[in-house]
Amino acid sequence: MKWNLKRIGAIAAIIVLLGFAAAALIFAFIDAPWAQEALSASLFCAITVPVFIYLMMLVAKVLRGRGVNSDKKTDLDQPQAKNSSKK
Repeated sequence: MKWNLKRIGAIAAIIVLLGFAAAALIFAFIDAPWAQEALSASLFCAITVPVFIYLMMLVAKVLRGRGVNSDKKTDLDQPQAKNSSKK
């Protein structure tokens, strides 16, 4: 089985998100003075970390290929074909 970087990152992200959910569940039932702040921090991280990762992926997708000369021809680069049929 080939383990590429994307697969390892995805598994790590799942483990981290499950850790946030488990921590939130545990902090919800602890009756300690610091548990409320820990619960709030855990829920904040469980929401903002995936959003931040999504935004980073979106920006990387938009910026990919900028500043690099590509060999692909676009429709604007190709000359317009002249109408060869005459009446």
